[in-house]
Amino acid sequence: MIKFFRKIRQKLLSEGQTGKYLKYAIGEIVLVVIGILIALQINNQNIQKQDDKIEQTYLRSLQNEFKNNLQILDKTISLNNEIINGIDKLSSFFDKKVFDTLSQQTISRYIVQATAEEIYFNPSTGVVTEIISSGNLKLVNNQELKHKLAAFVNKLEFIRHQEEEVLRHRHIVEEMHVQYGNVGRMFSDIGANFEWESRFANTTSFDLFKSKQFENRLFLFSGTSIATNTAFYQPMKDEINAILKIIEKELTD
Repeated sequence: MIKFFRKIRQKLLSEGQTGKYLKYAIGEIVLVVIGILIALQINNQNIQKQDDKIEQTYLRSLQNEFKNNLQILDKTISLNNEIINGIDKLSSFFDKKVFDTLSQQTISRYIVQATAEEIYFNPSTGVVTEIISSGNLKLVNNQELKHKLAAFVNKLEFIRHQEEEVLRHRHIVEEMHVQYGNVGRMFSDIGANFEWESRFANTTSFDLFKSKQFENRLFLFSGTSIATNTAFYQPMKDEINAILKIIEKELTD
């Protein structure tokens, strides 16, 4: 094709048709430019198709990750509610009418419910982290989704700080139980068997409910636990649902 165009140019020059030669040369340049633009357009379309395919793969992975995270969060909220119920039950023992009917077994049961486990929302962030660290966040076309994914990890940090605050109050309640209660009796009451009999086996944890400090600590433990649900976990749940809703709209198949 190039030799064909060259022969035409040479013929025009040899015949002295300079004007036609210039027009032809300009036309040839225009055709070459158009050809380049078409090639670039096709290449860009191919790149875009490849990017769209990668984006869809990411969206599927993100959908699975956030669905799993939603289940993890629901379990964490459920556990936190159990802890709050245990704390509230312990707080009710400061009522004289309730205190007079207490048994050591009841105290042990609710101390275990309130302090045996710590809340910790531990979601999977592998896909989000990979997208961001690799620079492929630019492949996400939906701007709202892009912003939510970029902010997700930072929001987890705020939750971590709140969980640490809850853990601090939990540890104080546990320490007060160690100081004023009977931890061994608690384990025995929930079914633990010991090969020895402590000389303190018959002592109780009733003195905990004669301590204003313990009541105050329970209030703080309960307050921070409730705030974790209302101000951190529930907003995170709403955020995950919003992310899943956007992903669902962006998926093409």
